[in-house]
Amino acid sequence: MDIGRALTYFTEDERWVEKTAIGTGLLLVSTLLSFVLIGVLGFFILFGYLVRLMQNVRDDVHPALPEWNQWGDDLVRGVKLACVYVVWALPIILIFFPAFLISVIVAETSPYDPEYPGGSIGSIIFVCASCLSFLFGIAYAVMQPGFSVAFARNESVVEGLQASEIWEWTRDNIGNVVIVAILTVIASVIITTVGSIIGTILCVVGLVVTLPLSQLVTYYVQSHLYGQLARLAGDGAASGDFGSPPPAEDAPEDDAAPGMPAPAVVYDPQEEDEPAEDDEPDAGTEPAVGPEPMEAPEPSEEQEEVVEEEDPAQEEGSVEEEGPDDEPPPEEPKSQ
Repeated sequence: MDIGRALTYFTEDERWVEKTAIGTGLLLVSTLLSFVLIGVLGFFILFGYLVRLMQNVRDDVHPALPEWNQWGDDLVRGVKLACVYVVWALPIILIFFPAFLISVIVAETSPYDPEYPGGSIGSIIFVCASCLSFLFGIAYAVMQPGFSVAFARNESVVEGLQASEIWEWTRDNIGNVVIVAILTVIASVIITTVGSIIGTILCVVGLVVTLPLSQLVTYYVQSHLYGQLARLAGDGAASGDFGSPPPAEDAPEDDAAPGMPAPAVVYDPQEEDEPAEDDEPDAGTEPAVGPEPMEAPEPSEEQEEVVEEEDPAQEEGSVEEEGPDDEPPPEEPKSQ
């Protein structure tokens, strides 16, 4: 976990002052209008913006601070994320508020007699409910990174409510989850305290700006830590250390990029291998000067019949009959 980067990353953006000013103004207006329930919409928009911020950190997008250009989409994301948060906080809500109401009712209906046990019972109920709420609050703080990361995968409420899967994910990453939960609480206390001190120094009027600003910076730190946690757990488009992934060492430089067609091969006759100068024809063989003479075609049967009909005498004279006169004379005996 890069804790120092979570505190300073937003200053690396060239427009971080403008983006932070818009977020601070949105928080201020939402807080002032929250009593008429219109300001709740501003908080929903901010929650949706923080979801995109967490996704950018998870996917190693630079700059991490998104632009304020998706107001409607951020509102939808924020409403979904708020539903996930409320469902996970139901145990705290169902335990603390009923116990608080019961303790108040018991304390008001009891007489002011110190011997009457009604006031003591109400106090005991309130203390027990507060202890249970505190324990559930710790569990909620530990589980919050898990269901926040799960929701940011595809911005689905169902994904953020998968209790068994989120519990297994939290258990597998319990070390980093606990660190993130503790750092979030510490950062919130420190940033809010510093903002309050600075606002008080600025003639108290500065609290109007410093308090929303400190709350926004706390959200910045929390979202960045959640994004780091999601990246380290391998839930993002890229996983591993921060920074752009290095190119593969084994891949050759000339290989085409994945998804691109291979270049066409053009045949060039000049690129053919020429015969070596040392290669000479064998002795006794004559080099070919030109194309070989074509052999005369054999006459067909029809042509042969025509030749025989035109020259029958030659056929008759071609065969000579041998007679008795044609016998060779006997050899004379040689004198000894």
